[in-house]
Amino acid sequence: MAFSQKGARSELIPPPKQIVQINYPLYKGFIVKIWNESKYVIGVSARDKKTDSLRKSFGLEKGSRATLEVDEDQYLQFENRFLTPIKVAYMLEKGAPGTKKTNRPLTPQRAFYLENNTAQTLPLRIPGVMNPNLEPFSRSGVDLPNGQKIYLQLKGKRILLLTVTDTIPHGARIDIARLIEKALNAPTQN
Repeated sequence: MAFSQKGARSELIPPPKQIVQINYPLYKGFIVKIWNESKYVIGVSARDKKTDSLRKSFGLEKGSRATLEVDEDQYLQFENRFLTPIKVAYMLEKGAPGTKKTNRPLTPQRAFYLENNTAQTLPLRIPGVMNPNLEPFSRSGVDLPNGQKIYLQLKGKRILLLTVTDTIPHGARIDIARLIEKALNAPTQN
């Protein structure tokens, strides 16, 4: 169990091969800034409170930081996959107790994997969800609504790689390098 207030930076040391779950039940969702202060990659995810299913996930490299939006029906989880303790710091940027939630029609979700089969880190942008850096030879599970766009961040530009549709089978493995090659070699529109 961890405690933090908005604006206060908290530190955690997840034990070897363990996970730490963080939940703020009085908030209607929150945005958290995370710093990896260890020598190893930290697994960061937002998971469904009822089913524990993965909603958002990425590996946070040593010395790097990221921002993650955790919805009202989710909790934050840190995973230590190594045989040594790791250190992570986090701070709530925004958390709104009692915010009004508008009922929107449900958008079908697609659960699939983004795979990086190259030796390079691929900086992806998923607006409103996360900005993961997909590590070399890695796979990241995502559960995204239809219509969600996934971009590559390259030299200050965003290049559209994929728009999520119901044609993507649940559990599919999508090779990001092939999408990048296709996007970079596509004829330009005038």
